[in-house]
Amino acid sequence: MNGTIHKIAVVTDDVARAVEFYTTVIGMQVSERFANDGDEDFVFLKSGEMILELMPQKTMGAAVGFHHISFRVDSVDAAARQVQDRGVALTVAPVDVGAGGIRVAFFHGPDDVQLQMFQRDDAA
Repeated sequence: MNGTIHKIAVVTDDVARAVEFYTTVIGMQVSERFANDGDEDFVFLKSGEMILELMPQKTMGAAVGFHHISFRVDSVDAAARQVQDRGVALTVAPVDVGAGGIRVAFFHGPDDVQLQMFQRDDAA
């Protein structure tokens, strides 16, 4: 797959409170916000080369806490084929998420850790 760790994602029940904490206490900076109709925004916070993604619980329909580790790849489709060729099933097939030229796919690693393949058209 040849991906590099890009971001860690967590689900929160209060994105605004989490942004305040990570910017004020930890010193991270908001790098992007993705509008989300009917719920709080998805937010990328930057610390060095790493990104922490805050995901609103209502939209995600998932428990608060850790959600996934994301690996940046050149091509989600090619990386997905490589993972499948190695006997690993995808939990979410490659899909465009409709924000910022982003394409993702998901699968599970050991201990049921959710992993994401992340591709972005940097021209977007």
